[in-house]
Amino acid sequence: MASSFTLYSSARKYVMNGTINLLTDTIKLMLVTSDYTPSVAHDVLADVTASPSPEVVAIASPDNGYTTGGKALTGQAITSTDSPSAGKFDANDVTWTALTATFRYGILYSEKSVGSPAIVNPLIGYILYDTTPADVMVGGIDWTTQWNTSGIITN
Repeated sequence: MASSFTLYSSARKYVMNGTINLLTDTIKLMLVTSDYTPSVAHDVLADVTASPSPEVVAIASPDNGYTTGGKALTGQAITSTDSPSAGKFDANDVTWTALTATFRYGILYSEKSVGSPAIVNPLIGYILYDTTPADVMVGGIDWTTQWNTSGIITN
């Protein structure tokens, strides 16, 4: 299954003006269903979760392995090279344990509120997990989003 990652248009601006700090912010990956229609013009998480929210529903009992809002990234790192001149943002792969869900996209966002007027949960990018495109259906398995070996974001 091939996947693709797309940056939201505002992500570049948010990183450059300090709204998003890829190293110190809590960066989360949230799973959403095919009810979400991606648009690079979306700026904040509320653009994704507009009523009705397409987020995978977290079920407390029995546990379906998903937590509302998604999972926080760990091991965030930014590296650069001189030849060729390039930068890379990367993190550890994200695993949901015993996940039972149907989803199509992963939404990468910064869990924060900053500025006046407040920018709440600015968006970074989205993953289309199956470029066919088709829904991904998992039943009680450990599901891992494995980042590209080139990094999550490179330039």
